[in-house]
Amino acid sequence: MLPDFLKPSYKRYKDDTDHFAFWLVNIAKKCGLQPDSATQKNSNTETPGKAKSKGKPVESKYVATTSELLNIGQAIANSAVRVPASILALGKRAIKLRKDVTSHFWGKGDIASNKRHAHFISVLENICEALEWQKATEASSKNKPPVDHDKDVDTQAWLNRFAALTVEELQDVPESIADASEIMKVEVVEDDDVADEAADAYLSHHFFMIFCLLYDLQNWRTFISQTWTEYRDLKIDLMTASIITDNAVQLAQTLIKEVVDSWPRKLPGDDLEIQRILYATACLAHGVDELVSPSLTFNIKLADFADWCYLPTATLLQSFIPVFQDNSVPVYKPGYFGTYDPKADRANMSVVERFNEDKLILMELLPEFCVMDMFHIRMPVSDKITSGFVEFIHDKKPTLWLSFAAQILLDTHHTMRSSRLGAFGDLRMSGLRIARTIEDFWKLSETHPKPKFWPQAGDDEIKRIRQCIETFIEKDPLLVVRQTLARELSYQKQDYPDHFVFSRNPVLCGLIMTHLNLSMQTVGQLLVNQWYDVQQMAFLYNLVQQSSSKLVWPDIEMFIKIHGENRIFIGDRPKDAAQSLNRLEMVTGISSATRFARDSRQGRVGFHNPDKNWNAARLLEPTTKVVNLFRDQYMAGININAISSANVEKLLNDLSDEAKTTANKSKKGGKKGELPLSSNSQLLLERKWSRTHNIGPLQLLALIKSKLCEEEPVILFNYFGMHKRSIEILRLIKAKEHHKFVQYFTPHYMPNDSMISNLVILVHHVARGSAQAGGLIGLGTDGKMVVSRIVVSCGDVMEDYLKKNGDAACKELRIFCKNKTQLKTLEEGSDRQNKEMDKQFGYWFSLEEAMGPAWIASIMTGIPVA
Repeated sequence: MLPDFLKPSYKRYKDDTDHFAFWLVNIAKKCGLQPDSATQKNSNTETPGKAKSKGKPVESKYVATTSELLNIGQAIANSAVRVPASILALGKRAIKLRKDVTSHFWGKGDIASNKRHAHFISVLENICEALEWQKATEASSKNKPPVDHDKDVDTQAWLNRFAALTVEELQDVPESIADASEIMKVEVVEDDDVADEAADAYLSHHFFMIFCLLYDLQNWRTFISQTWTEYRDLKIDLMTASIITDNAVQLAQTLIKEVVDSWPRKLPGDDLEIQRILYATACLAHGVDELVSPSLTFNIKLADFADWCYLPTATLLQSFIPVFQDNSVPVYKPGYFGTYDPKADRANMSVVERFNEDKLILMELLPEFCVMDMFHIRMPVSDKITSGFVEFIHDKKPTLWLSFAAQILLDTHHTMRSSRLGAFGDLRMSGLRIARTIEDFWKLSETHPKPKFWPQAGDDEIKRIRQCIETFIEKDPLLVVRQTLARELSYQKQDYPDHFVFSRNPVLCGLIMTHLNLSMQTVGQLLVNQWYDVQQMAFLYNLVQQSSSKLVWPDIEMFIKIHGENRIFIGDRPKDAAQSLNRLEMVTGISSATRFARDSRQGRVGFHNPDKNWNAARLLEPTTKVVNLFRDQYMAGININAISSANVEKLLNDLSDEAKTTANKSKKGGKKGELPLSSNSQLLLERKWSRTHNIGPLQLLALIKSKLCEEEPVILFNYFGMHKRSIEILRLIKAKEHHKFVQYFTPHYMPNDSMISNLVILVHHVARGSAQAGGLIGLGTDGKMVVSRIVVSCGDVMEDYLKKNGDAACKELRIFCKNKTQLKTLEEGSDRQNKEMDKQFGYWFSLEEAMGPAWIASIMTGIPVA
């Protein structure tokens, strides 16, 4: 069931009209304006044997015709009652929605033939105009131009305005009614002279519900197409576009099921029959014949309406049903329905050409889903469109939802047809990046003993990720199955395209990319938490910066910004060695008082192990609030509905608190290590949610899309690379200052390289001791910090190393991130080099530096790296 907080068009329309009539009748009752002809009855009938509860409001129902509502509205307009602006907004919104919804059935502006519909709209418009006249002064009303109610607002403009909707909701209005002891509910009925049910059966309650459903689906379809256009134009990333599409399709499935389940039993309950009835009624209303040409399944004159109710896609799916045979796999003969031309301009195609192209794409793709189902090929994560097609193979029902999902797949494919690399190109590039990262990690792991603190589950997860890339990206499991079948069954050899499903389904590519990146983020944070090397390097970097402001490490600055100074340093950045050591001991659980005292039982040899009572409160956690909603769904593969009331409420509350915190900090001058995450549209949605706890589906999807796009650089941040560079820096420091560590902490100061991250603690001890000794001889009395020699030495080592490797993570993000704006926010304050470099040369130069020559050759040739 669709969550209650989401308001589709029909629910919003019912709420608006019921509340509008509710206010009119109750205000009329208060003013003594109730018509004599009205029928009133109590809805709370007292049950025999039960006493009437005291103080409980007596609910009564008022049955009024549309003409009586008009009389009530005119009477209120002539009275002294002040009309709230929110009431007028509700009435106007109901008018606009009913016009927009039914215009798809009757055609733009052609509603005069619908007497019943036109009468109801006319009544609402007259009431609103009368109430507006009461609000306006006589002078301003004469100069005010007439309102054009028939003006058609284009869909794109509506989509750009929906986020700013601030209409007061239902709970605000009853406060304007003085006496709440008697609540009167209102039921609106049509006037007898226009309510001809036999003639206008298609405008009944259930048909209007279907119209609203198709209206919502059309808006969602437009929104999804716009989303993929943004991806094609490099404005958003593939993960964001795929997550938005998959959840929109999932919400559509729930909404369609609710509407279809409410369809009367006396009418056909099959989804395709509903679409056929709508199409046949539209043909009757427009006076055209249902007969179709041999190449189409609908009348070309009603092509737009047929497309609006997804009839062409449904008939194509139905035509494939006879192909399904038990224990067999359909084989598509290449070129049977023609050859797909990605360079063709679809906008200039005729209706027949577009229909044939859709047929070609679906007929080529459906056999692939049969292979996936029969041979139990399970993707790392499945999108709703793929799972819907697999289910279609078994139940053979071309439902309205499946028709919508198939149309979304076709729209996405058409939008991406002019893309140079396509979605699978991005997926393959991402897979090669992750494979390179894992290979480097395995090489590093061979240079030190396996740490006792590193769980076997971590190695298993890394191997699983690498195997996933090899199975689904470097190879094509469906192609392997088809080639094996052709060889064993002696079929005629056919040239099957490589990764055909991925090339036709960008949503699946994006969700697999999401799965891989989230898995790498999770295991990468586990790696950094267990080693605790990057966090300690942040302390050392900060300590060196206190002595010299020349040291710049863009990667560690981004790392601190992602997780926040409070998480890394337990507050602001430490100001001296003593404060830094105190904070470092708190986050690592290694206490100087118990480890480095002369009478310590544990001794200096075991100082690497945390205290027994240490808690892991400062371990890194994912900071991607919106992505975390979908983590279980797309990383763990759990089939859940992430958009639930509890999840959305928590998300909006967290974003609201974060926006308030960021605003307060910006008023105080801002903070260096924080990320500003707020926008005007987001604040509007948060305000609406906190007031009404209702939000439109498109409003929610738009918010999630913008936040997902912002979180892309955080998801792609390379924790494995940071771990590698931290180990390399610490090894250089150890090699340079080994004699001093032996002098201060005995030759047993470092059991093996798996404990090398704790070298930072030893440096802090020496730095604090130097500061204390300097204080005893009078140094530092002028406010200047006493700098230890070993800190200066560490700074020299880091400066030399970071000249080449200090922005490796940032370079990688500049190459692979689509959201450059948020990336620039993360990089703010870092030293950006080569600003004048040619863009294309800089891209490929940085790409080769990040990936390596062998991996670049693999990208260009398609041959996997040996």
